[in-house]
Amino acid sequence: MFDNFYQNQKLLRDEPEVTDFLKAKLGVNFDGTEREFIGFMASFLMEYNVMSFDINPIDPNHDAIKKVLRPDSLFEPGIQDSVRQYLEIASEGSTAIFSSLVVSYRGFPSRANVLMKMINTFSDPSKFNPEDATARGREEGIECLKKVLKTKYDAKKIDEALTINGGSLNPVLELINKAEWRKVIYDLSEKYPDSQFLNVLIQRIADRGYVGEIKHLKTASTYIGVYSKVLLDQFNTLLNANDASLSKFLPDLVKTAGQNPHTYLFVQTLMKRLIQVPNGYPIRKLAKELEKGVIDGRNDLVVTLRNLLSAPPTTIATAILHIPPTPGDVVELHKHYNSATPPSPIFLRDPQLLYWLLNNIFVPSDKNKNLKQDLKEKYLYLAAFASSAIELTNGEIDSSQVDSTFTTLKKLEAAVSRKGATTTEFGSIVKEILEYMDTPVASMALIFWIKHILRDTSFYEKHFKHHEVPIPHLLLEEIAFRHPYQRTHVFNAFKAELESNSLKLTPEIMLGLRQQLLDRMIYLIQLGFVIQVVSYIEKQARKLDEKLLIYFVKKVVQMSGPPYSKDFYSIMIKLIEPIDSTLEAQSDTRLLIRQFLGDCPQELNDKEINEYVSKSKIRFSN
Repeated sequence: MFDNFYQNQKLLRDEPEVTDFLKAKLGVNFDGTEREFIGFMASFLMEYNVMSFDINPIDPNHDAIKKVLRPDSLFEPGIQDSVRQYLEIASEGSTAIFSSLVVSYRGFPSRANVLMKMINTFSDPSKFNPEDATARGREEGIECLKKVLKTKYDAKKIDEALTINGGSLNPVLELINKAEWRKVIYDLSEKYPDSQFLNVLIQRIADRGYVGEIKHLKTASTYIGVYSKVLLDQFNTLLNANDASLSKFLPDLVKTAGQNPHTYLFVQTLMKRLIQVPNGYPIRKLAKELEKGVIDGRNDLVVTLRNLLSAPPTTIATAILHIPPTPGDVVELHKHYNSATPPSPIFLRDPQLLYWLLNNIFVPSDKNKNLKQDLKEKYLYLAAFASSAIELTNGEIDSSQVDSTFTTLKKLEAAVSRKGATTTEFGSIVKEILEYMDTPVASMALIFWIKHILRDTSFYEKHFKHHEVPIPHLLLEEIAFRHPYQRTHVFNAFKAELESNSLKLTPEIMLGLRQQLLDRMIYLIQLGFVIQVVSYIEKQARKLDEKLLIYFVKKVVQMSGPPYSKDFYSIMIKLIEPIDSTLEAQSDTRLLIRQFLGDCPQELNDKEINEYVSKSKIRFSN
């Protein structure tokens, strides 16, 4: 950053008369940090043929003198123009300008230059080794600079400097290429969101492709260009993500869109347009997840905007305005969707509405226990229409699959409503259930029903056996196998059971049940649902019995193999670390973990994990 300070060093050798004069005036040694100052000052004196001057009292009223009296003004861009301006109009005492430059010298840039030279003599930061003293020195030196910068940063003064001279930004731009300095810029940007200087830097950072790093900054929404890049990057990530990573990236979009009401309006309007283009329907799921993510405290905004953007026909607008609808709304919707010219199924495809329809039929409660059969069938018909009707490109509705889906839902409802279906007769309806399960909306209904059995009945207390997998668990596994998009719902069902503390089981039986639930989650890993499962277990690790954690780690390590992704490996190391003593003590496990540690991904850049892996390799090799 300070390399230009050396451009006049040749004068220190070629003009001894001038440099000796300056050293005498300054009272410094030739080898001090004043070398840069002497070089610059000598260049000024030689340019104007000034061999000497006296340091006399200076009149600070002249604008040029005011400029050069600022600390270290000699190193500021444009100082030559100020000197030239003064010399052109000064009638006498013209050397006062040079005297001012000497008086204003503090040596801060020189000291910074010396410090940076010292820090840069240390090792490459990308190869950080905590055992290397020089690497630690560089790390500590950089951290010291960051701390000083954050403490001393004056947003007002720096913005004024940028306004006066846009070139003052140039020396900072090279820092954008270094992640550690970008992080400092982000921290300062959060503290000073109105700083013009920092906002311009954020724009430049976005231009250089570091969009993923700035998505959560408040200043990202200040400029439409930056905000659009952030959104485009997030949409690309989400639309290309598989089901296993969707939940990881979705909160980023919620944070980006939910910064302000106007950003939420902008993003939802944009997604509405994208939904309408060919193959744009998956965006609808993102729009709904965004609604759920920002609903706290903004319910009126969310509901109003949803209805404005969806623009349903006036014939069903009132009936579909609020979720959940009233029985009268359901009757009205059924009348229109069962007509010769039904509205678009898109208006029924709100996940919240669809789940409500299925819950009301397949999850018994005090509210729906007296629901009449004809109203039940209207619920089921709307669910069937939403899931199987197709809107053609010419605007017509293909409802040829609706009746068969409706029939499947009715048969499924009849089967699970049969007396004893949740107890003694459970096994007798499994064959029917497996047949109906091929229909996606029916399998979704089954998930709700199974969750009800496990949560609201005494199924485990009456039927759980340690050596048998419960039939509801097997059905959930089958749904996960047949319907990849429903694996999240299956996983949520298993999570609820693992976390439940309301079951009246002995500690030993409870341990066995939780081990079986871990087996079900491990099966989801086999289906490719990896990161959600291992990251969830990592979050629950402190609540799990150590035996269960060891069981899970051993099973997952046994069934997996290199090359490992960075995310998977990092999470597994976090699971292994608190139980490594127990794992080390077991001879059958030691070799397994040693092999896993030896297959560490080369691109893993986490210092703590790399340090732990290095030490643990030695431990598990003994």
